[in-house]
Amino acid sequence: MKKLIALSLIPLLSGCLSASSPKVTQWLLEYKGPVRATRLTKYEVGRVSQVLVRSPYNEVGIAVLRADGSMAFDPYNEYAANPTAMLKGFVFDAMDASGLFGTVVNPSSSVKSQALAEVLVSRLALDCRKEGERKAVAAVRVRLIANDGKALYAQGEGTADAKDGNYGAALSDALSTALNTAFAQFR
Repeated sequence: MKKLIALSLIPLLSGCLSASSPKVTQWLLEYKGPVRATRLTKYEVGRVSQVLVRSPYNEVGIAVLRADGSMAFDPYNEYAANPTAMLKGFVFDAMDASGLFGTVVNPSSSVKSQALAEVLVSRLALDCRKEGERKAVAAVRVRLIANDGKALYAQGEGTADAKDGNYGAALSDALSTALNTAFAQFR
């Protein structure tokens, strides 16, 4: 009986049942850009047609670029939802703030639009390749297709300091800059 009691105490004494693992932090991505004061409307209605995040950046775990050229996914910092799902609203807000459109509608809206926007996020990560630096990086490609069939293309990139550990804000800033840069090219 004494041996049984002693054996049952081993997990408690070794910390197996009492140790707590670090908590996972889930980050939101929210558009952070200018609120348009005036409309330099080029299109009456713009539609968010498609938003894609290129693999491997479309994972819930935040991608980390390492100095040796490899990539890892942070097990303790992740997005609150799949990046593609979160970025649909993000792109909507960026399009609305761009001033290119009188109004912006979602893909399922029955309102007739004069232009469709297709957005590909080709990079969204924490860049830790330089010693002592941690920054959020984002790159986007935007295709704007008008009703007459003409397609216009633009690219944008953004970076933001992430040393303070607020990865949601840094990634949001970098992505907002990338989208603002791309949409500004359509004016």
